[in-house]
Amino acid sequence: MDKLKKLLILTITFVMVFTAMPFDSVSAAAELDVPCKSAIIYCGDTDQVVWEKNSHTKLEPASMTKLLTCLLVVENLKLDKEVTITSGAYMPETNIDLTAGEVITVENLLYGLMLHSANDAANALAIEVAGSVEKFAVMMNDKAKSLGCKNSNFVNPSGWQHKNHYSTAYDMALIAKAALENPTIRKISGTAEYTIPATNKYGARTLSNYNFFLNGIDKKVGDKTIKVKKYKGVFGGKTGTVGDGKNTLAIGLDCDGLEVYCIVMGSSTVAQRYEDMKTVLDYAKAVITKHAEFEKGDSFGKVKLKGGAQNKVKAIAEKNGYINMPEGASASLVTTKTVFSDNLVAPIQKGQKVGVVEIYIADDLVKTVDLIAEKNIGKGWFLSRFGISNFQTILIAVFLILIIGGTIAIMCLRVSNKRKAAKIRKAKLEEAARRQMEIERDKKARDWTF
Repeated sequence: MDKLKKLLILTITFVMVFTAMPFDSVSAAAELDVPCKSAIIYCGDTDQVVWEKNSHTKLEPASMTKLLTCLLVVENLKLDKEVTITSGAYMPETNIDLTAGEVITVENLLYGLMLHSANDAANALAIEVAGSVEKFAVMMNDKAKSLGCKNSNFVNPSGWQHKNHYSTAYDMALIAKAALENPTIRKISGTAEYTIPATNKYGARTLSNYNFFLNGIDKKVGDKTIKVKKYKGVFGGKTGTVGDGKNTLAIGLDCDGLEVYCIVMGSSTVAQRYEDMKTVLDYAKAVITKHAEFEKGDSFGKVKLKGGAQNKVKAIAEKNGYINMPEGASASLVTTKTVFSDNLVAPIQKGQKVGVVEIYIADDLVKTVDLIAEKNIGKGWFLSRFGISNFQTILIAVFLILIIGGTIAIMCLRVSNKRKAAKIRKAKLEEAARRQMEIERDKKARDWTF
């Protein structure tokens, strides 16, 4: 009978808990299923992998490669710089018909690169930056490594097929984040349509972005009809197409105030690529909830240092303290821990790392944000080696001067008082002597014998 009661209680409890859960919570927690070979949802603001599928598998990135090319170009060339096209820029397949001797600006080449995925624009820009495609590829790999990519190798700026040209969904998420955080690249990749003005060799070119999530599309492309609705929150990205089974797409998405980078690789067709990505974007929207624990520039106190004109420097957050709040978690579970650097020695440069702030959900560390110096702190005077600031040194000096001055003043006053006392005693003695002499003179004058 007792066992039956326990079973009944457990059953009722389970039913009550299950029915109390919102439907959206159940569906959001369900496993995401997309047919592409590899994919990832990476939250750039929190540096968290929200979800992934074979995200470290090496695959062909195709024209997603152009995100890295674009990043290197904007870092090395001015947008208004005019480029004279050489025969080395020629590429088959997707291009904007660049002609040898044509003069065109870097900015217009970037629009051709990102909207129309022009391979000839990729080559032209690579040659302008590094002198050759091969030298540019070296720069690409160096840059990728600096961004944290560990399973990528690039041999050309366009993503043209090559057995040694590969990347992963995770690495491409890092590249997409770095590229789309750049205001110029974000503006260009987020433009749905653009017209390149006529040049000395070619008329005006009107380009439409292959990232159909920006404006939507419903038309026949080749022998297939593609229907894609405009997706709210998409602010940029890059497509990649190298044939069936190798379609790729990188998307930057504003998700509840957090910047999220979604990558799909190895989609079966162009149309399927968009279906795969929409599934991924929908999932990201469902499971990501921003929690702002602190903002960029918020103060976390002062850090002690030696050898400086000041003995403390204000520590501020280098980035926003945003985290993705797990479904059902309470903000009360979020805590922070500040860890200052030990043995800091001046000079300190503004923006120099002086510590970290760790963000925890319950007891799990979910994010670490660097703390940086709010301002420059130059070298201090002699006492700064003992952690005494220049201002404190001045106060000590003033205090010592006051003490020494006061001591000297007291000593001088004492000497003066002694001299005054001596003069008074002398005057008294002289007065007594004078009076005695007067008495003696008076006696003689009166001829008194007594």
